[in-house]
Amino acid sequence: MKCKKCKRDLPDNSIYCNWCGHKQITDSNDVRVPVPRHKGNKWFAQVMIGENRVYISAYSEEEYYAKAKAAKSRQIEIKKGPTKITLGEAIDRYIKDNDAVLSPSTVNCYKSYRKTRFTKYMDKQTDSINYQSMVNAESKLVSAKSVHNAWRLVTASLNNLSLSVPKVNLPQKGKSIRPWLDYEQIVQFTDAIYGKPWELGALLALHGLRRSEILHLSSDDIDLGNGIIHVRGASVIGDGNKLTDKATNKTAASTRDVHIVMPRLTELLRGKEGRLITTNPTTLYGLINNVCEKKGLPKVGVHGLRHSFASLAYHLNWSEATTMREGGWSNPQTVHRIYTHLANADANADIDNMKKFYADKMRTESANAAVQSGMGSGE
Repeated sequence: MKCKKCKRDLPDNSIYCNWCGHKQITDSNDVRVPVPRHKGNKWFAQVMIGENRVYISAYSEEEYYAKAKAAKSRQIEIKKGPTKITLGEAIDRYIKDNDAVLSPSTVNCYKSYRKTRFTKYMDKQTDSINYQSMVNAESKLVSAKSVHNAWRLVTASLNNLSLSVPKVNLPQKGKSIRPWLDYEQIVQFTDAIYGKPWELGALLALHGLRRSEILHLSSDDIDLGNGIIHVRGASVIGDGNKLTDKATNKTAASTRDVHIVMPRLTELLRGKEGRLITTNPTTLYGLINNVCEKKGLPKVGVHGLRHSFASLAYHLNWSEATTMREGGWSNPQTVHRIYTHLANADANADIDNMKKFYADKMRTESANAAVQSGMGSGE
């Protein structure tokens, strides 16, 4: 850096010039910055930093002044964001800037959205897009859930560059219920998969493990002496659809010890070495559904078997706390929602059973009339 007064070379971040003694960093309290504009939930203005005009925004007026004054006094460095950028470039920038903190599977998913969602708008400048029209067009092509997911990526990308995020109306998502197996169907399913090469993966899912947790397991994670599966880490589909190992699980609650409750699983784990599951995750999903279809069961896939674990826990009167602990759910509402749905299903079964009881045990008016008629002719 050069001295502001004498222009001699100085070490970077010098507070005073070693030659003329001029102070290089101004106290932010003495700095004047433009009064910000207020729109939506943001305060923003363009501030001259040296020869550059920098756009600074914040979520409060106080935060704006703090950031602007600090930047003006060179206490912090704010890089000038691009004034013209296409939507595709904004998404690429967001993925690149956050690659180190996003899950590999999330990055892979975002790259897929980049290629397949809002395709007619990716080469348009972000400030020239009618975003409501963009959302409307995409809603005619894909599900509401897909539109919501893609729009979240768009808003994150715009926020990443401190660009204005427009308010749009998104399509209403339907309430979807993931299929699961009840306690009787679980028995039918386990009988049907007995001895199949992928049986181990399915039984691990029936212990409440997520697909990413199952794919990460190795023989080092199994303690057969104590009947414990140590869930530590995950393997997800990353860039190029390649399996990528992660040291962390989905949530803090996901790192847990799962009790082995099936004797058959103990048999399958005994003597295993190295990575336990080598079946392609997509193949495993398809194999599970093929068996379900042949047996007339709901096509649950891998994750549906995890919910089937919760259904059996409910049937066996497990507490929600125990189910959360074993299944690695961090949000009590998730398990409660599953339990509530199962309770409704059981309630309907109870009502059907009572109807059957009365149908079988009680004489109807017509049956009584027939009996009386028989008694009269006998006399």
